[in-house]
Amino acid sequence: MTDPSWRVVVTGPARRQFDRLPISVSAAVLETLDAELLRHLETYEDAFQKFRARHFPAAKILLSQFLEFYPNDHLAKMYLDRALEYEEAPPDAAWNAVEVFKKK
Repeated sequence: MTDPSWRVVVTGPARRQFDRLPISVSAAVLETLDAELLRHLETYEDAFQKFRARHFPAAKILLSQFLEFYPNDHLAKMYLDRALEYEEAPPDAAWNAVEVFKKK
């Protein structure tokens, strides 16, 4: 399916492609995405591309814009906090955008 206004939502047992962790899903549902939602998802992706490229001020702005639409997105909040931290104290040259959690 090439129409970007459609997506498949899986709601049954499945595994994510890369990390092989189980996710909670139970049936496949096809639903239409509206143009506004697609625009916000593009903002979200643009923010993460900026973050990975070390453009923290731009990532901060894009994440803030996304959070206006989805204020309860915990992952976006976490990356916004990191972008703010890295804007003040950038990571060293060896940084590869991978975070290691030191506590549960």
